Amino acid sequence: MFKAKKLIAITAIAVLGLAVITGCSKSASADKVLRVATPSLGDKELPVWEAAKASFEASHEGWTVELIQQDDDLYSTVGLPTLLNGKNSPDVYFEWAGARLDQRVAEGYAADISGDIKSSGLKALFNDGAFAGYESGGKLSMIPRTRDVTNVLWYNVDMFAKFGITPPKTWDELNAACAKFKAAKINCFVQGNKDLWTVGNWGGHVISRVAGEAVYAETLQKTKPMNSPEFVNGLTVLADLAKNGYVNESVNSIADNEAASLFFQGKAAMHPIGSWLVGTQQSEAPKFTMDFINLPAIAGGAGDQDSIMAVYTGYAVNAKSSKKTEVMDFFKELYGTENAKSIADSGTVLLLKSLAAGTLDPLTAKINALLDGAKVVVAPPDTGFALPVADALNTAQAEVIGGKSSPQAALDAAQEKVAALK
Repeated sequence: MFKAKKLIAITAIAVLGLAVITGCSKSASADKVLRVATPSLGDKELPVWEAAKASFEASHEGWTVELIQQDDDLYSTVGLPTLLNGKNSPDVYFEWAGARLDQRVAEGYAADISGDIKSSGLKALFNDGAFAGYESGGKLSMIPRTRDVTNVLWYNVDMFAKFGITPPKTWDELNAACAKFKAAKINCFVQGNKDLWTVGNWGGHVISRVAGEAVYAETLQKTKPMNSPEFVNGLTVLADLAKNGYVNESVNSIADNEAASLFFQGKAAMHPIGSWLVGTQQSEAPKFTMDFINLPAIAGGAGDQDSIMAVYTGYAVNAKSSKKTEVMDFFKELYGTENAKSIADSGTVLLLKSLAAGTLDPLTAKINALLDGAKVVVAPPDTGFALPVADALNTAQAEVIGGKSSPQAALDAAQEKVAALK
């Protein structure tokens, strides 16, 4: 997930509301335009892409690479579908593996690249096992980018040390730590849920730990009701954090990047968010000292108490494009050794052989170790399941953490929405 990154101005392209961003005409030269759609890359990674673009254009006479960037939340909702249905749709585009990728395949917008990625030599750049999880219907449908943990608890190392608090391993220990911070008039958690997905991920992970991964998945697949006792119990665990005054009151009115800034400013002890916070911290608060723990174990929970919540991201080749060869050539430039190291330095670690563990930022290496050691991986609501179902759950969680509704009432309303879906 590309989150907590600001929208960057892109070459000859402006993002205006929901407009299709192509910047291409129907001239003959348009046949040699390789269009790459992606959420905003960030000011550290964008120069690497521009370097790869320059190298590609130098070795492909007459060709131009057009980088189409959109704000993260716009892209993940209406932005990408608008682009794909536009007159000059992208030849390759960022997407999340899982239900979203399956949908693109069903719509005819994601090609089988199994043979192309091998014959081009691009496949040889990746680690063994890097392609697991990027298939749809048994066919490789994405060029891998990253595996991201989407919910861990980042904590202020200096603040924990100041109050003599050890990173909690259980939910009881977490509540005890929060009580100490509250007594010192410090927010235990800061979160920005203006766009719903952040608490959606955090709460979704909590619910999976309480209800069990099978019930969690079956519910989001609409085979079990969302207002079941298991889900109510899970959401109650999250609700109690807010009820006890451990979550910032502004949780539903600020965005994820605002919450990150408050965390870096020492306004809270912990910030529940994904692995991309490493890159944000490096660019915005390089002197800030942070670390993370996985979600603490919840006593009596039916789920695996060491589970992680993670997503797999990559780039799908548009099945309607005739430029598979050029797509592979561009990504060979982008994923070359020097560029891959530069991207890793910006906080995004690609699944490539050239990136040895010893060369990575310590926090990034620790995240990768968590991913490698995970036995149970839970998908976030908004990338692992149908968006209308995820929206129903995420809305319920927002109402609960904001104190506007009880877990039961919120999930009753969510179930009504889900039942009305076709």
